[in-house]
Amino acid sequence: MKKIFIHGWSFSSQIWKNLYNAENSIFLDLPFHGSNRDYTDSQILEKFSSDVLQTIEQSQEEVSLIGWSLGATVCVLTALKKPKKLKKIILVGFSPKFMDRKLGHNPVFVKAFFLALKTDFKDTVLNFRKLATGKKFSDIPLPQKEGSIKLLREFVNLDLTDSLSQIDIPVYLIHGKKDRVINYQASVFASQQFKNARLILTEDNHAPFLKNSELIARLV
Repeated sequence: MKKIFIHGWSFSSQIWKNLYNAENSIFLDLPFHGSNRDYTDSQILEKFSSDVLQTIEQSQEEVSLIGWSLGATVCVLTALKKPKKLKKIILVGFSPKFMDRKLGHNPVFVKAFFLALKTDFKDTVLNFRKLATGKKFSDIPLPQKEGSIKLLREFVNLDLTDSLSQIDIPVYLIHGKKDRVINYQASVFASQQFKNARLILTEDNHAPFLKNSELIARLV
């Protein structure tokens, strides 16, 4: 089975390096991140999920999608398009509605974050990375500023709460209970909406796969 990994906002596919040895795997960069710098700046999530759909449809094998944070949202958007070769999705730190205290993050703090990005993009991104993972990952290049902010704005304004029940393939949700970016209750809620879901809660932050890559390796 082919495995497609999609990282979270502000990072790049390098964040998956502990899983680079996963057999038959593709590691995609989000728009305006990593090597994927030249991208449309409107309807970014819709366009990128369509790109992922095309990658799945061109595969000679069945596919598993693995997404972290914003990357998990891309996985859900792609699954909603019902690609026949997509057999399961693994969502790490997923939120169906980010602008929500229980299902994502306090909207007051989200608005302040966008202001901080405009004032000091570099430090705000590095501090966000530390909040998410416990480390700034300064070796990972910063995303392109304007495009990545537009992508993030699309993400935080998205509400998938009423769409999750349309997905009937197996869904695995992994969430750290010490996550300070997305309330782990988001995955608890989502696990009750998907038709075929398994919820795995850990004692980790927003990126549980960094300390325990086997957590994902066992599922793919």
